[in-house]
Amino acid sequence: MSDSEYTLVTSSSHHKLSDDWIDINGAVGFNPDTALQAALRRQNPDLALTVTVSSNVALLQFAAAGHATADLDIVDESVLRYRYFYAGSARRGIPDALVESRTFAKYRYKWRTEYFIVYIVQIGYQQIQYILKEPAEGETIMSRNSVTDTLIATVGEWQKPEDSKFIYVYDGGLWQESRDLYAQVQKAEWEDVILKEDMKKTITDLMHKFFDSEDIYKDLGVPWKRGVIFHGPAGNGKTISIKALMHSLFRKYEDSIPSLYVKSAPQVWNIRNIFQMARYQAPCLLIFEDIDTIVTPNSRSYFFNEVDGLENNDGIFMVASTNHLDRLDPGLSSRPSRFDRKYLFPLPSEAERILYCDYWRAKLRTKPSIKFPKKLSPAIASITQDFSFAYLKEAFVATLLAIAGNRSEKDTRGCSDDEEEGGGGGDLDDYELWREMKTQVALLREDMDSRGVNACPTYHRQEPMDLVRTQGEAGTPAPTAAEPFSTLPFRPGASRAKRNLDNPRLTTTDRDARHAPLMTDGGMFVDSRFDGISSAGVGW
Repeated sequence: MSDSEYTLVTSSSHHKLSDDWIDINGAVGFNPDTALQAALRRQNPDLALTVTVSSNVALLQFAAAGHATADLDIVDESVLRYRYFYAGSARRGIPDALVESRTFAKYRYKWRTEYFIVYIVQIGYQQIQYILKEPAEGETIMSRNSVTDTLIATVGEWQKPEDSKFIYVYDGGLWQESRDLYAQVQKAEWEDVILKEDMKKTITDLMHKFFDSEDIYKDLGVPWKRGVIFHGPAGNGKTISIKALMHSLFRKYEDSIPSLYVKSAPQVWNIRNIFQMARYQAPCLLIFEDIDTIVTPNSRSYFFNEVDGLENNDGIFMVASTNHLDRLDPGLSSRPSRFDRKYLFPLPSEAERILYCDYWRAKLRTKPSIKFPKKLSPAIASITQDFSFAYLKEAFVATLLAIAGNRSEKDTRGCSDDEEEGGGGGDLDDYELWREMKTQVALLREDMDSRGVNACPTYHRQEPMDLVRTQGEAGTPAPTAAEPFSTLPFRPGASRAKRNLDNPRLTTTDRDARHAPLMTDGGMFVDSRFDGISSAGVGW
């Protein structure tokens, strides 16, 4: 590509923007983005400047997919970069490679018949894209540039998910589309949750009646919102119950009522992003995992303002989980307008432990080599007092692994008949599963004692209800970015009027070019064999 093709879109002096960037980045006490915009306008007085972020409009990703070309300019501008060794995987056929992270770079960008100058600069957690383009007829350098806007809209449409088989997950300051969580939720059934049947029905009916009762709430003149808290010691079914609840929502309403899963919100401004998304997606199920780590003393008042403030939260059903109800602010756990119902998930009773053992007994019926008579279920339940469901699961998994290991050793050295498992007698010790289970339970109980698991507060049993809880280059691991402004993605099926919001945020997790941008929050990861990105794309 000749330099003459870019003469219409640049009139830069010999002064380099990278020189300004080095000076700016070394200064303290002001916004480097503001200074960079001023420097770009000063150096390119005839060009219109449009600023966006790569996590929202992935220009390099778009080019890597073959829809444009992005040639790194190392003639007119300097590049700030880091070089890395990327360890491949012989098993997966991925060779070792040298990669680099660019924190400051200039690209000559061509899309269709249009030419652009694009600077991509890492500022904190953000990758800012500065797009320079000559004004069209009737436009000025300070007006919106119609050609650049068309490019941004085209990239945005291209980034939209092809289907709705994902769940929005908020973690590290980003909304991401998790297909893995969606797959897990589709497998979660209430039948696999050891919980009182009336409690399962109460929780499910409460949510379904909420989403079916918009007219009733409006007739009564009360906000159409609600919140519940799942609480109790760790490992007793809160998470799997939330997944089963999400699955029941998908089964009844399909994609019309999405689920939003919040794993972390380390910054105060994250709370704003979360509720912006919830209002945009409403009606929706908004889940806060371990809410005591999300609503902290620093963000508590901000959270309350988002829940109770002037903005419309109609259609938002909140479910929060916590292992430590006593640590929650009373304004969060006891005020009816926020979370008006609480559901206790205590340590399983002996009857529930027997049910859990029967669940495993049913799973192992297809394994004739494992003898698991019905009398073993109460026996195992009797030696696992104070075990959570998570520890019970670990006991079964560890036992089966130990049995597999023992049999492997016997196969290696050969075994006599008296080493084989008995099975016809009445003594429990005749059963290999029971003998190994006792050993593993003892080891787990030692682990519980050493970690102080039994020191957790006692949860008294009560009625089930008490009224007033994607980015990096394909194949390259990379951290995610965080940006303190709107992070709204396009909702599949939403009207175009809803899509025309400021800062529509698109994040994806697929591994193809569309869903694996070249940008990371440490800069731009690119294959070291390419100085630019062309229609040939980028690969190892």
